[in-house]
Amino acid sequence: MVVQHQILKTLRAAPCELTEVMEQHPDDGRTAISRRVSEAFGFYDALGRVQHSSCLQALKTLEAEGALSLPAPKRVVRSTVPRLLDEPVPAPVGVPTLLKDVRGLELELVEDAGQRAIWNTLVEAEHPLCAPRFVGRQLRYLVGSEHGYIGAIGFAAAALYLKARDRWMAWSDEQREDYRDHVVGLNRFLIRSMVRIRNLASHTLGKVLRRFPEDFENRYGYVPWVIETFVGPEHRGTCFRAAGFQCVGKTKGRGRHAPGNACTKEKKAVFVYDLGGDWRQELGVPVVEAYPELEVGAGLASDTWAEQEFGGAPLGDKRRSDQLVHSMTMLSRTPGELITANLDADRAGIRGYYRFLEKAAENEITPEKILQPHRDRTIERMRTQRTVLCVQDGTDISYSTRPACEGLDVIGHNQTTSKAKGVHLHATLAVGEDGVPLGILRCAYTTDQEAPAPKTQLWIDGVRDIAEAASHLSGRTRVLCVMDREADVFAILAQQRRAGRVDILVRAKANRLLGKKSPKLFATMRSGRPAGHMEVPIARLSRRVKSGRVKHKGRSGRLARMQVRFRRLSLPAPGKSQEDPVQVSAIHVREVQPPAGERPVQWYLLTTQEVTTLEQAIEVVGYYVLRWRVEDMFRVLKSGCAVERLGMRQAKSLHNAITIYMVMAWRLLLMTLLGREEPEASPEGLFDEMELRLLHELADEFGLPPPKTLGAAIRVVAVFGGYMDRKKDRPPGSEVIWRGYSRLEIGAKTFAVLEKRYHMIRREDLIVKRE
Repeated sequence: MVVQHQILKTLRAAPCELTEVMEQHPDDGRTAISRRVSEAFGFYDALGRVQHSSCLQALKTLEAEGALSLPAPKRVVRSTVPRLLDEPVPAPVGVPTLLKDVRGLELELVEDAGQRAIWNTLVEAEHPLCAPRFVGRQLRYLVGSEHGYIGAIGFAAAALYLKARDRWMAWSDEQREDYRDHVVGLNRFLIRSMVRIRNLASHTLGKVLRRFPEDFENRYGYVPWVIETFVGPEHRGTCFRAAGFQCVGKTKGRGRHAPGNACTKEKKAVFVYDLGGDWRQELGVPVVEAYPELEVGAGLASDTWAEQEFGGAPLGDKRRSDQLVHSMTMLSRTPGELITANLDADRAGIRGYYRFLEKAAENEITPEKILQPHRDRTIERMRTQRTVLCVQDGTDISYSTRPACEGLDVIGHNQTTSKAKGVHLHATLAVGEDGVPLGILRCAYTTDQEAPAPKTQLWIDGVRDIAEAASHLSGRTRVLCVMDREADVFAILAQQRRAGRVDILVRAKANRLLGKKSPKLFATMRSGRPAGHMEVPIARLSRRVKSGRVKHKGRSGRLARMQVRFRRLSLPAPGKSQEDPVQVSAIHVREVQPPAGERPVQWYLLTTQEVTTLEQAIEVVGYYVLRWRVEDMFRVLKSGCAVERLGMRQAKSLHNAITIYMVMAWRLLLMTLLGREEPEASPEGLFDEMELRLLHELADEFGLPPPKTLGAAIRVVAVFGGYMDRKKDRPPGSEVIWRGYSRLEIGAKTFAVLEKRYHMIRREDLIVKRE
């Protein structure tokens, strides 16, 4: 079989032979010429049939280039509208709701004009994209049953260029041109709207995938390698995943023949299905993992981390992406200081940094685009975990001392009713089971000052975003969205029905009615004997006073012994809502024998995850305890990165800057916690060569073990930042870590300058001696 681009290449290389064939029969029409040329040059398909159609297309291309002249076409195609039936396809009758009850479910391969008219009519009337004009090699199927037609499926030519698919297949541009016909597109898949049968879509896909290779080979003489399809943002592709498809990325939104880089269509997820065979060996290409993984802590040294976490950001110009990486490299060396305080800062780099932020609106730079590479790396780190906690929370960042900044939010009022201005940040932090932060999935801000969206919508959008991220994970990774009391809203809990694999864990705030004659939620959760006990670490809280009033009396840090109760409950929809109740597992924990003078700690937790044992309940409570990781990150953001000192003219510029600093805060927090959780890991993932050399010198100076492991290296950094390192001291916190890291960066720079100067002197001495 010779593909069209090979035909074109062959004809271009033999103009004399082509002219000779055409001149032998000057009265032939276009079709006859293409047949004679195909026979003369040996253009046959896998079944030995003349490829006159592909040859004719190549001849038309040569004519457009001025290489030859073809006779005028004898027949003009006046319409490309598919042939339809005079009446709509009748609706199926008596369709059951269970798959096992469907009678006579079968696939009909479309082979004649009558079947094609039925297929066209179904798809034209009921598919969102209507009936297509398929090109290339194609197969159509009708999904029939004794109840009537319930669906349709259509395969045709694959996309000409598709970055996500081509990266996964790992073939070269030349191989793509030679073997594109071995990839087939699943271009239409319809289950009729009146048919409501659970698992019907994945079952139908499974049936068609099992017979498709044989049907395709019977019609075209060979078996394809891969099937590709696209899923729009309004769908999750659950049926494709269940049938064995893999999501390998997203389209750019260009369409099949879009000019240049114009994005004329919505971006869709790209799914592929490997039909098997040894095509990778035939092409000589490696196996590419559809779900690449990134080890936690890898590639985060000061000289590489910015490129890994921000490189290739879709900012419309590679120079902007490079500027972002350069700025982050400088900023991360002196956290909490202005970029001008960096020892490596140059005037061009400083100007570029401020221009990048202040001109962001003009260049359509958004927090989502800035965060995209880091989000991708975060998902890769999530793939290494069995359970990932996606912790959502919000915080207010005060900019009351920046009255000239345009577009700030009102984040509070004082007793004189004057408004406090600032930025409300809503973020999602991915955390592993061990509490190590994996990365930032989302940063959201209030942008419409005239009609700001309710904060509930931020939580709902956050759940949807987590579900989108979870769609890029393999089935072995479990995802749990963890939220505090502000998210205790029925609409948020109900999102789990639409979030697929993502479960929700929230601390209850509302004491709901469970029924007209039933006790309220909290009384129900407190009732009954405890299922067991557990110990929970309770963080210390300082006494808080604001405007002369005590906001919080404070709380001592302790390891609290808790009673544990759990049960399954049904939460009814509020008011007159017709939405179905949400089934949740309710867990109540209450402290036993708290310290004198302090109120016992108790939590009411609701989760869509099924909890049937005490061990599962204890596990869920442990997950909720890790919610404080996002609070730690906000503290590092405000104290360690000093974002409240930023001075920008517009709130949108602040949004971009805060997003950048969020990733830097995550790295500092990761550095703090990774040394505790994985002390025996290699320190090379977080420190470059010069920093490690200086750490060895400092360890010797402080009388500490050499930093051959990550735990030892972090210990030296902490001592350099003021950590006392006494036997009863708690592990070093993020504050001493970021202070020690800043000093380490300054010391490493000084160390490098002195070493460079030392080598220069030695070279000069050698030159003098030689003279």
